[in-house]
Amino acid sequence: MRMQAPESRYNGMIAFVILILFALIPYLYAAVTGTAEAGLSGLARWHNAAESVYCQPGVTPITTILAAGLALVFVSVLGAQLAGRASGLLGALKQDGWHLLALLLLIAVPFIIAWYTDSSVCNRGKAFFWESIFIDVFILAILAMSYNLMFGFSGIVSFGHAAFFGMGAYTVGLLMLHLAWPWWLAVISALLVGVLIALIKGFVGLRIKGLYFALFTLAFAEVFFLLAGNRILVDLTGAEDGFTFDVPDWLNITQNRFLFYYMTLLIMVVAFLMVRRLINSPTGRVLSALRDNEERAQMLGYNTFYFKLIAIVMAGVMASGAGVLRGLALKGVSPHVLGLNFTINPLLMTIIGGMATFAGPVVGAFALRLIEQYLRDNVITLGGAELNVGEHWALILGVIFVLSVLVFPYGVVGTWQIRRLGTREGWQRWLRLKREPDEAPAVDSKPQINTK
Repeated sequence: MRMQAPESRYNGMIAFVILILFALIPYLYAAVTGTAEAGLSGLARWHNAAESVYCQPGVTPITTILAAGLALVFVSVLGAQLAGRASGLLGALKQDGWHLLALLLLIAVPFIIAWYTDSSVCNRGKAFFWESIFIDVFILAILAMSYNLMFGFSGIVSFGHAAFFGMGAYTVGLLMLHLAWPWWLAVISALLVGVLIALIKGFVGLRIKGLYFALFTLAFAEVFFLLAGNRILVDLTGAEDGFTFDVPDWLNITQNRFLFYYMTLLIMVVAFLMVRRLINSPTGRVLSALRDNEERAQMLGYNTFYFKLIAIVMAGVMASGAGVLRGLALKGVSPHVLGLNFTINPLLMTIIGGMATFAGPVVGAFALRLIEQYLRDNVITLGGAELNVGEHWALILGVIFVLSVLVFPYGVVGTWQIRRLGTREGWQRWLRLKREPDEAPAVDSKPQINTK
């Protein structure tokens, strides 16, 4: 069994320490310099004092600290990428520097938007509004990563991924509404329902292959969609109108959106690391092998059925978790979450970002959702005429998708990796030629006389 290299583990620990310091230093500064309300003590007083600083509108000391930290990490990552072989801090930044920088940027995004719009990260305003947009992006990124695990890394084509997503949302909502279960028990149950659906889909559907399996998953998901909207179950599911349910105050996105933002970001990062760890493991090597040539993997003695089942279960749990977050964020559920959109959207995000890449689905989710948000609210003024782009946003988004596939045939991340590899090989070849001595034979200036 292939073991993870000690250097790789140390690099991960170094990146984790940088992340903790980046998040902890601003919070400690706010807690020490802030003013807490009277009557509080212990951790409540500490947290209230921190809120009095980072909830201020506009530029805050937290914004300055985060901006300085981002600049320092960016320069360090750039230096590490330009350096040769490196270990320790430079080695960690060379291996995971860009991923770490992107994560730190997402941590700072609410404060950057608050500074730019002169609003607060805790109260209603532009920053508060964009936090909800990014929460939706994080949830869609988790859903896209789960689809990429099946489609991109394992080669399993599914048109019924919305069943996992929608049933995750419905399960947590129904249990909290009708049975008054605590949130944590409802969440665990929703994940277990995702496992059950994945096992049924795997044991039944994997007996058929190719397009027939994809059609089976589509029909399987459509059953849940029709049941959720059926008037017979109106007292249970609310039929086509859906239903709403209460969540704890700390999970209430209206009251604690700032906290929900970071919780969703953390879950997205955990999902990303889970997928990367799985694919870099021996199991992941087998999944890649059966995606490329299942018959050859079977000839080598691997039971491809069970490896595919592992991929479906993992993807089902991740997609169900994304559905749980969606239900908690909206504090309600409707049959829309079981619709075909939540199968097609992660597919498009995977293709746009790059199939079989770790960061591709995340990039695709950010691109698709943020462009959609921009087009929905945009009005273009040409002379005295106004063009409401929002009325035709779906058409424009389709054109952008076609252009992106033409410009990035392997997805944004996939195409960038291929071109970067070609550039790096060309650069290394040029340096190698510069270092090698001229081995051309010397030309003798004296004429040679043939004595024969």
